[in-house]
Amino acid sequence: MERRALILEAAAREFERVGYAATTIAAVAREAGVPQGTLHFHFPTKVSLALGVIDEQNVRTFDVVSHVDSSPTVALVAASRGIAGMLLTDPVVSAGIRLSLERGEFGAATAAFYEQWIGGISDLFRLSIAAGELRTDLSAEELGATVVPMFTGVQLVSAVRTGRQDLFPAVAAMWRIVIAGIAAPRHRERLLGVVAELFGDQPVGA
Repeated sequence: MERRALILEAAAREFERVGYAATTIAAVAREAGVPQGTLHFHFPTKVSLALGVIDEQNVRTFDVVSHVDSSPTVALVAASRGIAGMLLTDPVVSAGIRLSLERGEFGAATAAFYEQWIGGISDLFRLSIAAGELRTDLSAEELGATVVPMFTGVQLVSAVRTGRQDLFPAVAAMWRIVIAGIAAPRHRERLLGVVAELFGDQPVGA
């Protein structure tokens, strides 16, 4: 792994472990196994280091959405499953999202991320409506602008309540509720089956 990537991974672990305020450049350098001078060469400030983590998190999460299934709605559910999995296993993704929510100075980067995220999800909802999988009286833009905050809230509450131990069943419950309300009747059971297949059918709190 090249040094810049090594430093980002180490910074992500520190940001996720203790938060932005308590993380020090010295601690990140130790975690990465590099001199502080090397760290400063790639990231002159702690802010630039945090923004680097957020940018890399954006790249990794957008990459999940780029793999489109033959069914646009299945692609949406699968993307949420992929991102939920990364929140559990990838410190860059979990730290990037934590940083974007806890620090006001990252507001511009965070706003840009969510604008792109909502736009990409809205595009998939538009394809879902065109494919007849969803009700035709719904707006793709409104669906994207609603489901993205729903997912964000679900993962945030899961992190606070259980350290994300219930993340998969919580996201599955979100999709069951969403699909019940927006799916075209002839596709509803199939899509609910996809949710059960991808996430399992364990209820939240089990």
